[in-house]
Amino acid sequence: MATTRHIFVCEGSSERTYLLRLQSFLEKLPATNDDACPRLMFLSAERHIAGSGYFGNLKAKYAMAHRENRNSSIQIWTDFDLYHRNDGKSSELYANKQGLPDFLFSFHNFEDFIALHTSGDEFREWLSLGNEGYFENPAPSPEHSELIKKIVKGYRKGSLPADFVTKERLMNLKANLSSQPKSNPHRLQNIGKFADFLVGQLERHHPEVFR
Repeated sequence: MATTRHIFVCEGSSERTYLLRLQSFLEKLPATNDDACPRLMFLSAERHIAGSGYFGNLKAKYAMAHRENRNSSIQIWTDFDLYHRNDGKSSELYANKQGLPDFLFSFHNFEDFIALHTSGDEFREWLSLGNEGYFENPAPSPEHSELIKKIVKGYRKGSLPADFVTKERLMNLKANLSSQPKSNPHRLQNIGKFADFLVGQLERHHPEVFR
């Protein structure tokens, strides 16, 4: 079976760290008789980190990654909050983008993507904070940051516990997809969700993860 490789341009080190944890998890899955090569790989080089979610930064890093990997699938993973607020005219630039794939967004931030991996009281706390106004107005707040640190032990910006990605957490992620924030005030079209993309790729290449 041929390997499906996805090369990522990431907004920051948090996204890249998650991909490293994800790849480590995938490499530990039991092999089958068809697995002469890995079925699925998520790759991101440090030089492809944009350093922010602004459209121009991501576009420049995509151009670099594309020059280096002309025959590969290259994705862009970033937060939606800048585009929700149109900071730096991000939503306007995105609406008129050319020569770029549809971005894969965390709605609205990487920390919210991480929260989708939880369940029970932890997940309900995140939903409660979102429904109090954060989902409609995703402005950074101490309450949001502290909540994520509380529900994901060992989390800090740019870092995740080495064992963060597990079968149980990925099953939570799939179960919680419908709870992602949906607010899109500028009515941007052709916007992808990284969480949905990831679950779709796992269902196709590693369905055993969800059994």
